[in-house]
Amino acid sequence: MSRLFSWLPPFILAAMLTPAATAASNDHGASSNNSTEFWLNRMNVALRTLNYQGNFVYIHGNRMETMWIVHRADRFGGLERLVSLTGPEREVIRDHKEVKSIIPESHSVIIERRYASAHLPSPMPSVIHENKLNAYYKFKYLGEDRVAGNICKIISIEPRDKYRYGFRLWLDENNGMLLRSDLLTQAGIPIERVMFTSITYPKSIPDSAFKATELKPGFVWNIQGGIEKQMGADEKVPWKVTELPPGFTLSMNDIQRMADTPDPVRHLVFSDGMASVSVFVEKYLPGHQQLIGPSHMEAINAYGRRIGDQDVTVVGEVPPETVELIAQSLQKQK
Repeated sequence: MSRLFSWLPPFILAAMLTPAATAASNDHGASSNNSTEFWLNRMNVALRTLNYQGNFVYIHGNRMETMWIVHRADRFGGLERLVSLTGPEREVIRDHKEVKSIIPESHSVIIERRYASAHLPSPMPSVIHENKLNAYYKFKYLGEDRVAGNICKIISIEPRDKYRYGFRLWLDENNGMLLRSDLLTQAGIPIERVMFTSITYPKSIPDSAFKATELKPGFVWNIQGGIEKQMGADEKVPWKVTELPPGFTLSMNDIQRMADTPDPVRHLVFSDGMASVSVFVEKYLPGHQQLIGPSHMEAINAYGRRIGDQDVTVVGEVPPETVELIAQSLQKQK
């Protein structure tokens, strides 16, 4: 299994609280107050502007983890701290400059400097290309339910093909906050669930709420990012994918540093407006354990292959067919 999986898990919990898309077309002529577009836009505003704190559960496979989260919104993307309440101790703190993941079990701290702001509930596009999304997802309003004692509106987002997962979202009736998110297969089978069991919306949250637990001596610090120049998706890319899944386009092209990699790593991101897939290309290093073929960790699927002297890993919270298709059709530009 690729070492990429060693740093992905701490960020999955928070990422699931921030779906990529925020607007969709009205479904079956529903009234504006019950349209998917109305409620997904309210969710967008809530994730950008609300302070909140509470407990939530993360259910995946036969496992259930409980986390505590505190989030303070601001115009720079917000501050956030997550602390595990069950299982191995873990703590993740995000500010405007970095994401710090503290893992006492392995006596390690991972600091990701480059993409800190990307993991926070940052301002999302107010306009989504509805026709494009409707070509690959079906949006439905399903009525009401209760989560953490709050009345919620339920929004269903169903995939139209095998290359993407679906979602079912429970949004607080009072403010649009996302209180529960189910990740679903094309057949509607739940893969993962993130659900608040308690939540409050403080008017203000002090800086002390985002202070990390004091570390004991002997922790190893791994720092990644913050060295190479970030590039736009439209700049020259030395790699191309000859057969992308329908609807996916290149949304990011960058070079970054991994904690245990001497050479920079090419990072490409392909997105359909809802789901995203990362492609990592790095120089082959003898003795390094590299993923060859498929692998998965709950809803995260990955596929690795070697192209010349480069190791390629494609990973995302998408079906295995998606990462394999991208990996197998990746070619180096001449």
